[in-house]
Amino acid sequence: MQSDNKVNNTEDIMEIKPIFLAVISGCLGTAGSVFGKFAGGLSTLSWIELMFKLIIYIIMITCNTISHVLFVNSLVSSKSSTPSTVVSSAVNYFSSALAGFIFFNESTSLLWWCGTSMVLLGLIVICKSSSNEYSSSDKEKKNE
Repeated sequence: MQSDNKVNNTEDIMEIKPIFLAVISGCLGTAGSVFGKFAGGLSTLSWIELMFKLIIYIIMITCNTISHVLFVNSLVSSKSSTPSTVVSSAVNYFSSALAGFIFFNESTSLLWWCGTSMVLLGLIVICKSSSNEYSSSDKEKKNE
């Protein structure tokens, strides 16, 4: 009985890991965008400013690289690619809006929020339908 419990815990962890990686990937994608926007807005009148801008661009590239690596790892460790895609996209959309508001005093319109919500709703519908197909094919394989 205890070994069954360990198996269930392992399966639970394996289902959470891709989602966790997708969340971190979305956050790092947003961080890369923020650093890129900061660097793009800096002037380069002196060597010090140019070096500072270069350092910020390197941080942006690093954030985006790590974001993509984590997203690929999320896809590899997931049974289906759709949950990772949905979570990463959702986190990226909403954290980008939040970062724009906090760091750049940007505002988002109701139309933007409606559009983003529709995209996420569509991704969730796709995710649900593909997970249902995946679970039914698993059941068929187990019965054989």
